[in-house]
Amino acid sequence: MIRNIIFDIDGTLADTSSDIIASTNYSLKQKGLSKSLNLKSFKAVANKGSVEMFKKLLGKNINKKLILDLNYFFLNHYKKNICVKSKLKKNVLSFLKQCKKKKIRLFVSTNKSEKNAKLLLKKLKILKYFKFIAGSDTFNHKKPSALHLNMLHKKFFIKKDQTVLVGDTEVDSTLAKNFKIKFILIKKGYTTLKPFDISSDVMISDFSQITQFLKKIS
Repeated sequence: MIRNIIFDIDGTLADTSSDIIASTNYSLKQKGLSKSLNLKSFKAVANKGSVEMFKKLLGKNINKKLILDLNYFFLNHYKKNICVKSKLKKNVLSFLKQCKKKKIRLFVSTNKSEKNAKLLLKKLKILKYFKFIAGSDTFNHKKPSALHLNMLHKKFFIKKDQTVLVGDTEVDSTLAKNFKIKFILIKKGYTTLKPFDISSDVMISDFSQITQFLKKIS
């Protein structure tokens, strides 16, 4: 029986791309760069946190100071504008309520900073549903390293055969594989890969579809 569910945030629990893109473009403008981000290019550089995003976005035209400056502008702007257009995915709230009734423990694994993750979830009014938020800076390792979830595993005595990960990209898929737990893929996530190119135990379009899968594997 499934007793623990670990969720990604961006593209999984919530549509957050508009606010991330706005803060990214603000940062690029502050440094006088002509590059800009749209949804298509965002999907190609997302998933591993803001520093990696800027490295991918700028390609060869990077240096350490520029990346740090861009990330500084990004984090400050994003903190103030973290939930302007961001919104929960369809049926997320009802699913979280259902899990709480069944006493399923809910966790978050994200490459956002822990502080920003908590702030966003609070503004989306769902922070109270989660037992623990594991951000990119919570432990010494971030996803997709299995060590990221190993720390969560040790802290809460999580049994792998009672745990499932819900995410939207190949990073989440790799994390689940590395940690040896089942993976539910949310379609149309923040990735350039097609759903069938991402390894998963099941693919869904809507959170209302998860319950049936959980019953099947319990």
